[in-house]
Amino acid sequence: MKLTLGKSEFGSHIRLTLLSFLVGILGGLASVLFKKMISFFQHLFWRSPSILSAVASQPWYFTVLIPAIGGIFVGLSVYYGAREAKGHGVPEIMESMIFRGGQIRKKVALIKPLASSICIGSGGSIGREGPIVQMSSSLASSVGQIFKIREKGMRTLVAAGAGAGIGGTFNAPIAGALFAVEVILGEFGVYSFSPVIIASVIATLTGRMIMGDYAAFQVPAYTLQSIWEIGPYILLGIVSGLVAFAFIKLLYFTEDLFDGFHINPVLKAILGGLLIGFIGLGLPQIFGVGYDTIDACLQNQIALWLGFLLIFGKIVGTSIILGSGGSGGIFAPSLFAGAMTGNFVGGIFHNLFPASISSPGAFSLVGMGAVVAGATHAPITAIIILFELTGDYKIILPLMLTCIIASLITVGLQKESIYTLKLKRRGIQFKEGKEVNILRSLQVKDYMSRDYKSFLNTENIGKIIDQATGGQHHSFQIVDKKNNFIGCFSINQLKRMLLQKELLDSIVIAQDLAVPDIYVDYGDNLEQAMKIFGRNEVEEIPILKNKQLMGVLKRKDVIEAYNYEMQKREAASGLAMKMKFTQLTQTVDLGEGYKIREIEAPQKFWDKSLQQLNLKARYGIDVLLIKRKYPPQCITIPSAQTHIQKGDFLVLAGLEENISKLIRTKPQK
Repeated sequence: MKLTLGKSEFGSHIRLTLLSFLVGILGGLASVLFKKMISFFQHLFWRSPSILSAVASQPWYFTVLIPAIGGIFVGLSVYYGAREAKGHGVPEIMESMIFRGGQIRKKVALIKPLASSICIGSGGSIGREGPIVQMSSSLASSVGQIFKIREKGMRTLVAAGAGAGIGGTFNAPIAGALFAVEVILGEFGVYSFSPVIIASVIATLTGRMIMGDYAAFQVPAYTLQSIWEIGPYILLGIVSGLVAFAFIKLLYFTEDLFDGFHINPVLKAILGGLLIGFIGLGLPQIFGVGYDTIDACLQNQIALWLGFLLIFGKIVGTSIILGSGGSGGIFAPSLFAGAMTGNFVGGIFHNLFPASISSPGAFSLVGMGAVVAGATHAPITAIIILFELTGDYKIILPLMLTCIIASLITVGLQKESIYTLKLKRRGIQFKEGKEVNILRSLQVKDYMSRDYKSFLNTENIGKIIDQATGGQHHSFQIVDKKNNFIGCFSINQLKRMLLQKELLDSIVIAQDLAVPDIYVDYGDNLEQAMKIFGRNEVEEIPILKNKQLMGVLKRKDVIEAYNYEMQKREAASGLAMKMKFTQLTQTVDLGEGYKIREIEAPQKFWDKSLQQLNLKARYGIDVLLIKRKYPPQCITIPSAQTHIQKGDFLVLAGLEENISKLIRTKPQK
């Protein structure tokens, strides 16, 4: 397939490439700054550059209380600063790519590093890579917004920010670029890949200029002792895949467990800190990022059974911190668990066959990549990042084998990665490499709901509190007697006001509660609506027509619409591939009256876009494919802006009666 760029597209690509230099510099500076912040807070909380030495020299209750105190500040900064800063960050970037074209709120770049550095510095058992990725992506998004980059370019720029974050923190530019395209973008096109590479390289160079050309870990020299080592490495791949699967399951089980506690989010963060403190009394190695312990493991300084306990101690500790509302990444915990897994498996075989099996440190190195590959479903990134850390080609063979086996095991047990499972639980299907700009073609009015609760603007506050707090709605609309929209408010907004008596005393009637600027117009599309959902803490948005309240748009309905469109496009892609090799019959029966039918485009459709025709709303029919006979001959999956031409053949999906009705309909004059 030829790659051709028009003049305007080529100009946009050059502009994006130039901006990627700026994103790389910002990403490199962000990674350096974040490491400095972690060191500052660690010294502030523990009064020592080493948490392990602090735990050994201080009273036990300090060890328990310090993470809980950190939890107070983390909970406050996340809950009142930016909710997106909670958790490990990468799923939030993916969601912004899907629904907001890569636009991320600017304050995330401030709140995320603050919350995460406090969380890690106070002993939270989490990683620094996720926060750096989210911070760098947020900065990249801000750059794109300042320079008014269009949506496709914005997504590429945000991915470049993610690559810059990984490249800067690990001193590994290739791994940074591959992480961005394998995990965030899911595509390797030249248009997107070149800015990502540039940003990752510039971030790495920026970090080296400030911090020096260092290695993230002290990696031992590696040699493959004998061909018989392949057997233990295969077993390590299987065990690593199971560890990654256990990590994914435990993380989201713990999130559900804490979500079931109906207490203030700040109290949850304190509880998580207390629990991690008690675990740290017995296994202090789980505190913080854990790179010192990984280095000790690579140098064969971790006992066999201690390493075994640390596998579970780390994934339990990370799950507790993130489940309770902490802020940090899962990349370093995956590396940590992998190192301990390799230490355990390699230690057993080395003790049995010391002459023919490498030291446990070599297995620890390979195990690091294997658990990361399994947890993230990104084996290429895992292989390259470990290769860049070692700079030794000899490690590649066992590393590739182990990472692929671990990925196959984890994918077989858990289809979603540790990142995409979070999106799926929110009802979002993340399809790598697919066109996500599909909400623009869907109209707000077609998904309008009349299931909402409204109040007159003159309603007194006492009645509002009684009715709002006792019902099932989370958002409420305020109108006047003529049904003109005044504003809206959420149940969370009301609850916060109940805690501030002096503020509550100033509220007399419903109009005093109204937030007037959260709404969509009747003619808007779902992409515009999703941007409003992204900026505001609401589950539904009022739909207005000439200032009149017509209904509401619910977040869950937008997500369902997106998932349906993704499924439809996936089916269309498969159908298009099939049609390249076979002739589709005129009609395919799908059962229950639904059919796929190929028709020649009626004259009334010529020179009109699918958005103008609006066949979905008028007839309940989807256009899956367009077969274009005239040059160039091709089969395309259409978008809303696709215009029908004379001689086109349309592949339609819908009820047979609706398709027949469409064909019989006379053209509008």
